[in-house]
Amino acid sequence: TERRNVAEDLWSKCPGCGEYIYRQELQKAQMVCPSCAHHFPIGCRGYIDLLLDGADSITELNPGLISVDALGFKARKKYTEQLAAAEKKTGLKEAVITVAATIDNYPLVLAVMDFGFIGGSMGSAVGEKISRAIDYAREHRFPMATISASGGARMQEGALSLMKMAKTSAKLALLHEAGG
Repeated sequence: TERRNVAEDLWSKCPGCGEYIYRQELQKAQMVCPSCAHHFPIGCRGYIDLLLDGADSITELNPGLISVDALGFKARKKYTEQLAAAEKKTGLKEAVITVAATIDNYPLVLAVMDFGFIGGSMGSAVGEKISRAIDYAREHRFPMATISASGGARMQEGALSLMKMAKTSAKLALLHEAGG
């Protein structure tokens, strides 16, 4: 059998049909296999590139908010190690990026979660970033959209992450009442 050695940054193998696809062609096809229509996962930066008008229209909101190990959680790995591994894997500081931007010159606030960062789970920092993005949308009277790719609450933060879910739900109700 012939063994193929394919550079991952140039080619991607489709798990649906097994075809090798030139990475630039896959990106032009919005991460959909041209042979079998398999949808490849898109990270949060991919959605930002795909949906928004461009870097000049984007202002990241609260980029410095990151998770901490407030509970000293230990399982197979310390929570701090899990966070460091997720950052290394994704290049992200947290499981969500929130931005004020434009789509076709219309302003909006966008929160995009990334499943690659600890399953896109909502910890305290994720909940706070989303809450502050909702506040920003309300204050500026912008619509808000969220692309959710989440496994739920972050168990390593226990009730702290569950409280952020309640906070974001309450903020979304206020945004709705304000016409957002």
